[in-house]
Amino acid sequence: MTSISIIRPAVSTAASPPVADRIAARAGHPDPAVRERVALRTADTAVTYAELADRARTSAAELASLGVGAGDVVGLCLPSGPGTIVAMLACWHLGAAFLPMDAAAPDAYRDRLLGRSGARAVVDAGGPRALVGTASPPRPAIGPSGDRAAYVIYTSGSTGTPKGVLVGQDALAEHATGIGDLLRLRGDDTVLQFAGLGFDVAQEEIWPTLAVGGTVAFLNTPDRALSPAELARRVRDLGVTVLQLPTAYWRLLCAQMQGRDGTGPSFEGVRTVVIGGEAAVTTDVRAHRDGPLGHSTLVNGYGPTETVVTCTAFVLRPEEPVPATTGLPIGGPVGARRLYVLDADGRPCEDGSPGELWVGGSPLAHGYLDDPTRTAERFRPDPFAAVADARMYRTGDQVVRHAEGALEFLGRLDNQVKVRGYRIELDDVDRHLTATPGVTGAAAVALDDGTGTGGRVLAAALSVTTGGPTAEQIREDLRGRLPSHLVPGLIRVHDRLPLTGSGKIDRRAVAALLTQEYAAPVPQTTTASGAARDGSAEQDDQLALLLDLVRAQLRIPAFGPDDDFLAQGGDSLAALRVSSAMRERGWRLRPSDLLTARDARSAAASVVRC
Repeated sequence: MTSISIIRPAVSTAASPPVADRIAARAGHPDPAVRERVALRTADTAVTYAELADRARTSAAELASLGVGAGDVVGLCLPSGPGTIVAMLACWHLGAAFLPMDAAAPDAYRDRLLGRSGARAVVDAGGPRALVGTASPPRPAIGPSGDRAAYVIYTSGSTGTPKGVLVGQDALAEHATGIGDLLRLRGDDTVLQFAGLGFDVAQEEIWPTLAVGGTVAFLNTPDRALSPAELARRVRDLGVTVLQLPTAYWRLLCAQMQGRDGTGPSFEGVRTVVIGGEAAVTTDVRAHRDGPLGHSTLVNGYGPTETVVTCTAFVLRPEEPVPATTGLPIGGPVGARRLYVLDADGRPCEDGSPGELWVGGSPLAHGYLDDPTRTAERFRPDPFAAVADARMYRTGDQVVRHAEGALEFLGRLDNQVKVRGYRIELDDVDRHLTATPGVTGAAAVALDDGTGTGGRVLAAALSVTTGGPTAEQIREDLRGRLPSHLVPGLIRVHDRLPLTGSGKIDRRAVAALLTQEYAAPVPQTTTASGAARDGSAEQDDQLALLLDLVRAQLRIPAFGPDDDFLAQGGDSLAALRVSSAMRERGWRLRPSDLLTARDARSAAASVVRC
């Protein structure tokens, strides 16, 4: 008899205590050894559970003096570190939700999120402050049955308007329990807080760890473009045992550290590596096992923000065989979730037949903040559940369930893509592009980055008015109002864009055109033509080498010594690849030097011999 693709949890669905209560229980425990366990650690400081609770109470009093109360939203624009965790807990003390924002995003974009969320206050480098002129919101951060919201995270929206995903305390508590069970987290574990705070994975790194009495470790730097050797050093010094990495970064790390014989950087203290954000393939696993992380258990996680981070996971221990599938499976349900693979009519598919993944169970977001229409579109009543008022979320992802029960991700059913771990609506990028003065048409696509590692790059083809802006000017305009992940790394201006028979821009044809252009070989330049010789021969050779590597990485033959790497579409992964290529040729350039330098000439001044 053929089975159908309804996957139910294999764990208890008993209610989980709120995360804040679990932290408070340790902070106030009668045993001093429990109270004084390290909750938060940096290279320079350690914060115990008792200290964390004290600081959170003090911070809560400051927020309360600004009028923050139950149901409010508080914006957080802080770097990753203990102070941010204190601010988050302070919000919860008052029954408020926090809105984590990328501190590197443009001010205009952050202000837009604060306005849309109705935030009562914001906490930034200057401390907490009330938002002047903010009308009293209708206490939006309350979910079903009075469940208070824990946080709001904004994601890309197909209409050009960011979607505020509202996650409740109950759902977060259940997720923390589910992840703790999945990863077998213990009180002696240390988990690295690697993800940017505007990315929902950060919540998964923090709260399940603190819920079991473990330690959250921080890099103490906003730079996430760390070389594998630098990451290994910091992981060792911080005593990290569980490492959660974006799939693209993990893939690059594995590719750069193949066949390590134990003499290079070591991750020997890491017992579990969790990846997610982009699809992985089984060939990636073989690279993983041939490197310094090969001894660790690998967990491939999947989950939209609406399902409270990771909702499915595939666990592969080092002694287990690599699956026979092409794509690395995304596994089964995490915690109390239910998974359904349904056809276009909402009927369960047979195993082996592709269908759309729907996620049920209580660990789901409340919905979209102040957007009941969009909430009703994506969160539907669950007809397969025995519990009244049960809901399920429509992911828009196509999957297939194999006979042994694991799910495999096949792709999207719409114009949503994943690039560097960020969920991006291509229609959203199109609208931002066409809002740029002088742009008459635009189509964004995601391309294979050509490295052979499965990475992707966001690209766009544009048409502009006569005498209109250049690709560089368009990118600069976008960088002034959007976070970096929404700015295409590759922008090409064309006289006209391909159209469908109905007169609409043909995105598939645009993708084929950009793929052809992106794949075209970049001409190698000589030192004489690539950079003027105005220093020592060695300095000139360093600059010439750097220019050639950047041109090849960004697919820009005209990239010159006075050009800005970021302004020309560079990002942290591209900087890592250039840094690695420099090192292979005997030179050391930190990725951060390339990302922060005003121009290539300034970056080249930081190059030293290995």
